[in-house]
Amino acid sequence: MRLLLVTLFLCTCFNVAAFQVKPMVAELESLGSQSQRTMRILNTSKQPLTVEISANNLTLDAAGNELLTENEDDFLILPMTTVIPVGKSQSVLIRYIGEPMLAESKSYRIIVDQVAVDLAQMNTSGVGMTLSFQTLFNVVPEGARPNIEIMNKTMVSKGVWEIELENKGNRYVRLAQEKWLIQQDSEVYTLEGRELSDALIGKLLMPNSKLKVTLKVPEKFDISRSQLEIKLDATTN
Repeated sequence: MRLLLVTLFLCTCFNVAAFQVKPMVAELESLGSQSQRTMRILNTSKQPLTVEISANNLTLDAAGNELLTENEDDFLILPMTTVIPVGKSQSVLIRYIGEPMLAESKSYRIIVDQVAVDLAQMNTSGVGMTLSFQTLFNVVPEGARPNIEIMNKTMVSKGVWEIELENKGNRYVRLAQEKWLIQQDSEVYTLEGRELSDALIGKLLMPNSKLKVTLKVPEKFDISRSQLEIKLDATTN
């Protein structure tokens, strides 16, 4: 009975807080008509939804962990705060207004935060629950291209490789969106899509940077005898 009550409580909180954000990933140009996107926030809860939208610089440390810093200067966001009725959606303009002549692509998290709900005022018992969506927006100058080199690969355990990559280009790469090929003698193993995403730890490679990623591969592949290739999508390259 206690388990049932806990389950019902969690479902109630989720319904109070639930909303959807689209798109979760977007690419902008640094100037011109393609320097803006419209974000849509849909209130799927049973209560009016109040959200705040903010922009954050996205960088990676040496271990590939994300570092976020607030940035109020590079984006015009209209509106930054809004109340969305039940079952309705709100369009939000996201326009890049930062440096127009970028030397390389820049990555940002556009964050949509639900403003905390006072459940006591709604005659609902329990603790308030809020959601936060972190979208990925990349601003790419015209003509920017990645240039990935595989610097080294080592086996850290059976079926697990550590791969050191360097992007000598001026465009970011979402590594899990590309195609990875492992060749040993005449056998070629292809990793892409969901399978690649599940096998890969470390998925965003910034321009002019290095990154170590971990990749799960079939144990039959000998790292000393295998060749690894990352085939970039035509729209990326």
